[in-house]
Amino acid sequence: MDEKNLFLPISKAEMTQRGWDAVDIVLISGDAYVDHPAFGLAVIGRALENQGYRVGIIAMPDWKDPASIAVFGKPRLFFGVTSGNVDSMLARYTAFKRYRSDDPYVPGGKAGRKPERAVLVYCNLIKAAYKDVLLVIGGVEASMRRAAHYDFWSNKVRRSIIEDSRADILVYGMGEQAIVAIAERLQQRRTTPALQGESPAADLKDIPGTVLLARYCPPEAYRLPAEEEVLSSKETFVEFYREFYRHQHQVLAQPTGKRYLLHYPPANISTEALDAIYALPFLRKPHPSYTEAIPAFEMIRHSVTAHRGCVSGCSFCSLALHQGKRIVSRSPQSVLREVRTIAQEPDFKGHITDIGGPSANMYGLECQREWHCTRESCLFPALCPNLHLNTLRWVNLLQQAARIQGVSLVTVGSGLRYDLLLRDPEARKLLETLLVHHISGQLKIAPEHTDPQVLRAMRKIPLVELPEFLDLFHQIARQQRKKRYLLPYLMSCHPGSNQKNMRAMQQTIRTLFGFVPEQVQAFIPLPMTLSSVIYYTGIDPLTGEHFDVVRDMNERRKQHQTFTQSQD
Repeated sequence: MDEKNLFLPISKAEMTQRGWDAVDIVLISGDAYVDHPAFGLAVIGRALENQGYRVGIIAMPDWKDPASIAVFGKPRLFFGVTSGNVDSMLARYTAFKRYRSDDPYVPGGKAGRKPERAVLVYCNLIKAAYKDVLLVIGGVEASMRRAAHYDFWSNKVRRSIIEDSRADILVYGMGEQAIVAIAERLQQRRTTPALQGESPAADLKDIPGTVLLARYCPPEAYRLPAEEEVLSSKETFVEFYREFYRHQHQVLAQPTGKRYLLHYPPANISTEALDAIYALPFLRKPHPSYTEAIPAFEMIRHSVTAHRGCVSGCSFCSLALHQGKRIVSRSPQSVLREVRTIAQEPDFKGHITDIGGPSANMYGLECQREWHCTRESCLFPALCPNLHLNTLRWVNLLQQAARIQGVSLVTVGSGLRYDLLLRDPEARKLLETLLVHHISGQLKIAPEHTDPQVLRAMRKIPLVELPEFLDLFHQIARQQRKKRYLLPYLMSCHPGSNQKNMRAMQQTIRTLFGFVPEQVQAFIPLPMTLSSVIYYTGIDPLTGEHFDVVRDMNERRKQHQTFTQSQD
């Protein structure tokens, strides 16, 4: 049987079809199983499979039925648990704490298939069924709750999710290297008689990109304020985040009761390793058992992720904490190989909808210090002189992809950091190429706000003023006789924002763009982000600056409606 043409098994019947009598690892997710590199469950599963492990998938288990997590029985090595591609609280509630009606990561796109605080719920089900099984948690929900954090939905500071879940180890970030290291150590333990009497968790220390609880503090660790004090004092909470952000490159140890929460810095991934991940045998489609479309898959099925990381360091965003600020780009050969694969799909109509990442034009960025730097952002408060812009490399990649047989159009779907583009010496030529060949109708940009105080709280002071970019964009569009439009993404309710400066922004945007956009996002304080700390305390932990914060839900709604109720 050619296992490369099979989905990872989601049932005992599919496990038997492969000739297995058991699995080594069971991965549980609140999302549907889509075997595509844009879905974390598939990436982790394929990475483990590539190392020879037998992996079973339990997608969208019924959290009210304990039997739903026992499909494969007890795995030989561990259960891996994630809520899915999005934090389950964010998936369940809006910025105004109302229930969402949709969930794009499940068949049919209707909300309600996953519980709130899904990682905790799934871990409780597993522990009830298998008390001595080893538990690994990961994904965005675990990653962004790996330390004490302000939780917007309960309006309080919660301790690390590894304590509430009773997991043995937490993997943060993208996780492929860490999860394979965990599997290797547990496999070695099973085959080494001298280790079999010890606790499995004893073998898991010192793995980069992980968090665990231990009864010792490594001598090289940087000690953080005790968790109990962080939970009870806003002043200590601010201090904790200042120290956490500035020392993530070190082993961190935080006292919690009679133990220590140990946070190991992530390993750097190379271009070659990233290429190898995207070369894994993904089938690039949802499991055939699903009879309804999965909206998130439909949106990205013909797009390509070209790099990881984000240099912006915006205070409201979790990307740098999850993926890191170091940009790691795939090789052009790897990206183009994926485009050729897409072009051969039967339903492909010729349009590659994106070749990008967190911000498309960060592909190819390099650091003259090889990313050995203590700055929290390469762009705030000013452009770092060590950052080497390489926009031409990305634009050339778009053009090469457009020449592949079967491809008629390659566009920018993930948007641009427009001010970064304009700091490139070849900005005009690059923008002209994009506008003529790689923008179909409209281009997304994200100024977020126009008020200087709000932008400072966001850590998003533009490197180039917005009107300068708009003038150049429209000038090129007129010269090339192309109808091209800009779509600005804006944000309400962020610390520093109020109804007065929202009204001022509305007038500025109308003047600059000629219309008031509907794409206004209400700010949500995501766990562990700098904005969540500012929202909770009113203080930026890195600068000590104070910002006014609107927390009352009715006032937040009024501020948001400054835009949404003013459409002419």
